Amino acid sequence: MYTNAGTLSFDLAEGLVRLGGEARLVVPASALMALWGGASPAARRVFGRALGESIGRAAAKRLAPEGADLTSTMLDASPEAALSELAAAWALAGLGALDLERWGRALVFVVGGSPLGADGDELCEIALEGALSMASGKSARVVRIERIEARARFFVSNAGATARMRAELAQGTVWAEVLAELDGPSSRGDA
Repeated sequence: MYTNAGTLSFDLAEGLVRLGGEARLVVPASALMALWGGASPAARRVFGRALGESIGRAAAKRLAPEGADLTSTMLDASPEAALSELAAAWALAGLGALDLERWGRALVFVVGGSPLGADGDELCEIALEGALSMASGKSARVVRIERIEARARFFVSNAGATARMRAELAQGTVWAEVLAELDGPSSRGDA
């Protein structure tokens, strides 16, 4: 019986892998990326979102007392506890190490050591959106803002701010400058 929301179990006799009662697959990263590369943008979005929602659900379940609303549990947790559970669920999915940086009011997630490499950054973007939306009950948008070797940074915000970030990055603006502008007085409506 699989009852602990955070238990990863391998039932070799039955050929099953489960995380918190949810069936899992162990798939080579290269096979996943081959499938990803051949998928349509819509299929990529559906897959990435489902993967992320599973991660967010697993993180929220680990924080939730029995029978509690998962979204309120994640929002009521300390930022450290929420990040710890989200990072653990991300790691158990095999997507690398997840950490968080604050840049003013902006949230920037850092993924290190992902077996998907740079080609998997789009999948990480979409999966982070799904995980954060599921875990918080609020819509989240994510855009990769930087990759240096095996570490990628992802800006998390609303649709407008992430669209602006994408546009500025496409024009060659440095992401830290865009974050500073988004965090500035004019972005808050201050005079």
